[in-house]
Amino acid sequence: MKKLAALLLVLLTFAGCLQVDAQDITIRHDAAADRIDILIVHRGLFAEGGNSSDRDPLAKALRDLASVKSDGEVVFWNNWPLTFDLTREYPAPAKALLSHVDVENGALFTDPRGQLCGYQFVRIRGAKEFTRKLNLLLDVYVQTLLVNGAPGFGGSHEFDTDTRDLVREFQRAREPLLRLQPGRVEMRLPLSKKDHAWLMGQLEQRLLRNTTNEVLVAASIPDRRTAGGDPTDTRVAANTVTVPGEQLSNRLQRAPTFRFFWDNEGSLLRTAELTTLALGSGDSDTLQIHKASDGLYHDALLVKLREDKEPIEDGVPEQEIARRFAAFQAREAVLPPKVAELRAGKAEGKAAEGK
Repeated sequence: MKKLAALLLVLLTFAGCLQVDAQDITIRHDAAADRIDILIVHRGLFAEGGNSSDRDPLAKALRDLASVKSDGEVVFWNNWPLTFDLTREYPAPAKALLSHVDVENGALFTDPRGQLCGYQFVRIRGAKEFTRKLNLLLDVYVQTLLVNGAPGFGGSHEFDTDTRDLVREFQRAREPLLRLQPGRVEMRLPLSKKDHAWLMGQLEQRLLRNTTNEVLVAASIPDRRTAGGDPTDTRVAANTVTVPGEQLSNRLQRAPTFRFFWDNEGSLLRTAELTTLALGSGDSDTLQIHKASDGLYHDALLVKLREDKEPIEDGVPEQEIARRFAAFQAREAVLPPKVAELRAGKAEGKAAEGK
């Protein structure tokens, strides 16, 4: 059980120097084809340092970029909370999930503002079976939390008897914890009133920490860069930053974590026995998710790529990226080289076993 539960820690933080300033995700659920196609536009690719182990953040970012091209690593929200790599060795249940996933890397390009961007296509084949497998892992993870407690701000949390009974009834009725529907994603959590309040407190703490850090970074980095500081250094010591009161409202309004709740359709619904967190309204087959800019972008990586004669498409408009996504939905994915090589080898191995 512990091994299965650990699979949800596949939601890893990628320890690289290649970072993403903003992101737009389009998820289209084709129920008839039992398939989910995803467009991820990474806006403002830049090199991030500030770590003593990163002696040359720009060189590390270039290596990360080369790795993404070969391996097709996918990241969401600047590498947290989710990243996966189809060439990495995962435990069997995670492999079973990722066997449904294809990744295709698009071109590097600059947007109309001149910022370095990139895009990827992701496809989930057999979406119903993928969802079933994912819910199985979530069920096991929830059982582990009930036994061992849930990690959180303030220490481990032990769920009460009412929640344990609700989870047992929920699973007995074969109710899914996660629902993937056209234009909507729901996480359904059977919780007592007390444990719902704990969960809300955890979300509050995450919101406060993320937003506070985003405000402090946005307030300090531009001045540091103007003064000639290393543009890749994004470290901030909270006690060294002062945000004038007249600026606080504006900076808070632009913080990505704060903006997420106003830029995206979502809901939090509490009933007597169930807490439901949802993204999307479900009124179409497409879900749009926007992660606002951190304000950390700098062009050192773009300049270096141009010096290295790396192909970059200039001034690509949104309509062209949308057209390419529409074309992707009508064809097979072109896998990154290492992924294609691994899957071809596995296919040959299975064919040999069948003889």
